[in-house]
Formats: sequence, C-alpha cells, structure tokens
Amino acid sequence: MENELRNKAEKNYKAKKGFYVVASTFAAVSIILFTISMTIHSHRARFWIQFPILVLALVLGIVYVSIFGLSLKAFSNVVEYEEEQIEKEMRRLFKQRKNEMLPGEDLSGDDRLELKELERLRKKWYDYDDFV
Repeated sequence: MENELRNKAEKNYKAKKGFYVVASTFAAVSIILFTISMTIHSHRARFWIQFPILVLALVLGIVYVSIFGLSLKAFSNVVEYEEEQIEKEMRRLFKQRKNEMLPGEDLSGDDRLELKELERLRKKWYDYDDFV
C-alpha cells in the first residue's frame, strides 16, 4: 500500500513540477513577445501581441493558486521542497485511504490471524456458563 501511495504522490508532485516547466516556458516566450511588441510602432499591433500575454498570465496565476494555494514556499530550497511535497502527498493519500477503509480492513494478514486467535482464546477463557 505504501508503494502505491508513493507512486501516486510522485505523480502528483510531477504534475506540480510540470507546472513550473510550463510557467518558465511561458515567461520566456512572454519576454520575447513583449520585446517584439516594443519594437513595433503601431499601437494596434502592440496591443494584440501584449493582450494574449496578459490573459495567459492571469490563467497561469489561477492555475498556480488552485494547485499550490497562496503559499510562496515553493520558491525556497528545491531539494527539500521536493521530498517534503512527496511526503505531504503520501500522508494526505494515506489518510484518505484509511478513511475509506472498513474497520479491520487496514490489518495485515498476520494481524487478522492474531486477532482471530485472541478472540478464540477469550471465548475459551471467559466462558461464564462453565462457572455457574
């Protein structure tokens, strides 16, 4: 179960990391388009080059907030951040899976056998009908 959670957590982290790649590519292309628009003397052409940059920047901001929230911690130490995000995602998925399980379903096979043996011994030791 832990491997499955780790795989899902890594998948979610890779999606977030992919967002950074797209955001940096968008930034580079926006700088190039903005530079081109500044060399053009026509105000109408300049507007139509800059307008998509503004709209895409707004969309990128909305996507960022939906994925990461309003925290700017993502821009700090990247190596620690990666492992922290994977562990955070694993804990979230583990809690979610644990809430979805039925009672006793989270026990391993050995735990179930031990529980059955304890139940059998309890019935044997505490059979009050024998004492009356």
